[in-house]
Amino acid sequence: MTAAATLPELIAQHARSRADHCALRFLQRGEAVTEQASYAALQEAVAPLAGGLVAAGLRGVPVVLALPPGLGFVTALLACLRAGAIAVPVPFPPTGEARLRQQRVIADLGAGAILAAPEAEIETGRLRRLDPATLRAPLDSPPPAPEAPAVIQYSSGSTRAPAGIVISHANLMANQRMIQEAFGSGPDVIGVNWLPPHHDMGLFGAILHPLFLGGTAVLMPPFAFIQKPLRWLAAIAAHRATVVGGPNFGYELCLRRVSAAQTASLDLSSLQVTFCGAEPVRAESLRRFADHLAPAGFDPSSLLPCYGLAEVTLLATAVAKGSGLREVAAEPGGPLQVACGSPPAGCRISIREPEGTDRMPAGVAGEICIAGPHLAAGLWQGETASIAPLPGLLQAEGAHWLRSGDIGAMTEAGLVILDRIKDTIIAHGRKIYAADAEAAAFEAAGPQLAAAAAIGLPGPEGDRLVLLCEIPLAERRGLELASLCRRIAEQVGQRCGLLPEVALLGSGTLPRTTSGKIRHQAARQAWLEGSLKPLPAQSPAEEVAWAAT
Repeated sequence: MTAAATLPELIAQHARSRADHCALRFLQRGEAVTEQASYAALQEAVAPLAGGLVAAGLRGVPVVLALPPGLGFVTALLACLRAGAIAVPVPFPPTGEARLRQQRVIADLGAGAILAAPEAEIETGRLRRLDPATLRAPLDSPPPAPEAPAVIQYSSGSTRAPAGIVISHANLMANQRMIQEAFGSGPDVIGVNWLPPHHDMGLFGAILHPLFLGGTAVLMPPFAFIQKPLRWLAAIAAHRATVVGGPNFGYELCLRRVSAAQTASLDLSSLQVTFCGAEPVRAESLRRFADHLAPAGFDPSSLLPCYGLAEVTLLATAVAKGSGLREVAAEPGGPLQVACGSPPAGCRISIREPEGTDRMPAGVAGEICIAGPHLAAGLWQGETASIAPLPGLLQAEGAHWLRSGDIGAMTEAGLVILDRIKDTIIAHGRKIYAADAEAAAFEAAGPQLAAAAAIGLPGPEGDRLVLLCEIPLAERRGLELASLCRRIAEQVGQRCGLLPEVALLGSGTLPRTTSGKIRHQAARQAWLEGSLKPLPAQSPAEEVAWAAT
């Protein structure tokens, strides 16, 4: 059998060789299976929709997928890939921040089409609106070339306005091979995930990775998990999942909302990989998660911290499968950080001067730069319907290197991520990584903390360090807020060498992207404007009985 050059060709091979194998199960409420399809059935659904997209003249044209999570979304996604249209996943339903993001995406794309059900309230701009249920035609065109654009993945916008990152079919296949190596996964893979399909981890990890391997993807809407995290854990047990994962806040949500009695009734022994990425990976969260689920047979060696970003499709580094959580000092004498492992074959990582090109020695922090065949094809230019090179690429050592905007260091345990460059705080002459201060806050507060954002605010001697901390409503009953402030300030001061000001907020008040990441610069601006309202009994630094040294 000829090796498939693109995912559509690979799916077609699976439809022939694994025709009756379950490709997809969807749990609408996170519990019972409401939709499912074998590889043969999936291919049968994809082909006429792909033919309809070609007949509509959409080959090489952006097509927005304004569809809810489910079999219909996956079918439309695969149809776009097979037709040679450029799939553009967006948040659905478009409410609140998601509506604003969708509007920006549609405006940025320029021309194209949008797939949406007739009853969906969608602002289409200049895009043609099409109903995927009626878009049908025979498929007689060849699959797209590997270098053709496959997906426009809009960045999360945690530090800037969302940008349309163009992922080619070759990028997609290269990164899937990297994920396969990192996860040690094969055709027996069963993924159970709740991740948003418009996010790179949900799209390329939760949906496409099992399909790439000929395995099974079990999916539920993000809201089903957020509403009741036990649903995810129960689905892992029921479907005998081998690979699952998500951002750190998902593990914290399980800790807050799933009781010990509920975990004891589960069997999670099938898990081989429990990955964590997309936002700072907190050792304390993963340790408590593993301890909490130990009665359910959870194996802590399945924990797999990883690092990636949309500009390299998804994955850049991961710890070795089965090695579990490991902490290491990024710099001599520095605090322990979670190691995110090494790059898989084909991916190259270098640590360089943020304002220059020189490589930094091992154990010295600098900007993380990435090269390899998974490096995105460029940025979408809606006005000209063209692709521009990624901005700021560094040309060195015979390769194009992406400047990630992240600060990190390479250690004997692999890559350690310290912070976003834009979120680094200079306070009283000290360089403080926001992620470090936030990790210390979680160490001090544990489950009493839902989220945290470390920001710098102007002061007479440079920026002041301020911790904005969300407290879950359920944790506030009987909680001594002033005492919690002191504990957080003390722990942050010990870790960062500077006593912060601490403000406690209600849960869900910090600005976030549609994928759940804290928007630090927006949080800083909101605090300065007074739009973030603190809970009573705040504890500014001068009230805390601890002196920074």
